Amino acid sequence: MPGLLLANVAVLLTFDGEDRELQNVDVRVADGRISEIGDLEPQATETVIDCSRLLVMPGLVNAHQHLYQVGLRCIPDLERILLQEWLKGLGQLCMQWWRDGHFTPETIATMARAGMVESLLCGVTTVADQHYYYPGGVTEPYLEAIISEAQAVGIRLNAGRGTMTYPRSEGGEGPDDACQSVDEVLRHSLELIDAYHDPDPLGKIRIDLAPCGPHVDRLEVFSSFAEIAAENPGVGLHTHLYEGVDTQFCRRRYGRSPWQVIGEAGWHNDRVWLAHMVDCPRGEIPSYAAAGVGLVHLVAPDLRMGFRPAPVRAWLNGGCTVGFGTTGSASNDGCNQMGDLRLAALTHRQHSPQPENWLSARELLAMSTRGSARCLSRPALGTITPGAGADLAAWDITTVDRVGVHDPVVGLVLTGLSDRADLVIAAGEVVVQDGRCVSVDEDEVAAAARATLPPAP
Repeated sequence: MPGLLLANVAVLLTFDGEDRELQNVDVRVADGRISEIGDLEPQATETVIDCSRLLVMPGLVNAHQHLYQVGLRCIPDLERILLQEWLKGLGQLCMQWWRDGHFTPETIATMARAGMVESLLCGVTTVADQHYYYPGGVTEPYLEAIISEAQAVGIRLNAGRGTMTYPRSEGGEGPDDACQSVDEVLRHSLELIDAYHDPDPLGKIRIDLAPCGPHVDRLEVFSSFAEIAAENPGVGLHTHLYEGVDTQFCRRRYGRSPWQVIGEAGWHNDRVWLAHMVDCPRGEIPSYAAAGVGLVHLVAPDLRMGFRPAPVRAWLNGGCTVGFGTTGSASNDGCNQMGDLRLAALTHRQHSPQPENWLSARELLAMSTRGSARCLSRPALGTITPGAGADLAAWDITTVDRVGVHDPVVGLVLTGLSDRADLVIAAGEVVVQDGRCVSVDEDEVAAAARATLPPAP
């Protein structure tokens, strides 16, 4: 792999142990890692990239995504309804696609490819995807297709084998026409780990075990997944929690909170990260920190569903590991993580009269890089320090839409006509250059996705 020298970086956000912010500095990339930071001389074998106009930071880590939903944006009937009805409507649409022959691995692949390219273009270099929809309860190679696209696009992927195993007809809240047996889920999960999982700290593909939630999954799945993860280094555990519907179900079905329920299944440890958490009890926050679980803030979809924003300040003050994500495009309508950071910065001000409780730009960027990487148990990502993975994203801070910005870090979050990154490097390879994806042709990706989409509902 040829080396790179990022020369004369205008502003470098390291998110290292000291949160150093450096100016007019060089960064050397070799063998897929950060090699050196300082005043460096170019080597004959490396490519020099002028970064004198750029703010460079670690690539963003999207800690919660559903890439199959890229083809399900802005569905008219789903625009203004609450979560319970939205879930029902989304499921009906997916089943209709499946019956009509449109919900196929090939369709999922083209949607995932488009979502990955969109992610790269806003500076995301690692995506944690959770694919949970298996229409008819049939195991098709949907996740395998997503993995293949990640390898082609050049993005790191935590591929979550999602599940729904507790159908309504048997007392759960999973759709009867898309639930699978526990045995089938476990069989396929082990097959995926054997075929694709790379436990190396810089592995480009990891397999995670990701039941959809305790309201649609049997506790046997949670406990079995916990046992599998404990036996396979680098395999993480991920689920939705405290998203309203599961909270009510767990109280009614088990007489306990969702956190207590998954804890009894072995999910109180640092291999676990949890998405949404909008109605989590404040009194449980110390136990989240003590267990070492990661918590993922998903501001855009939570607001779209009418929820108040999650208590992120309380999480941070309580010592929790906090990451950031977008969830799927059916409830976010995009993969733009940088844009969602701006939304989070403003939204949390509305819900607290004390400015000290507002989330700062630096806190949000730290959540979206180092924090998300820690949620995924990937400490070699989300930071710029010698030995870390060479995942970097950069934006031009000298453009007309950033004239007058006195703090370029705050300006990155709060200003700009576009969140499109100028330069993105993933695993030491340039994947976005001059604001265009170069690992694949983004125009061809968009055209292929549009050609694959079934007719609008």
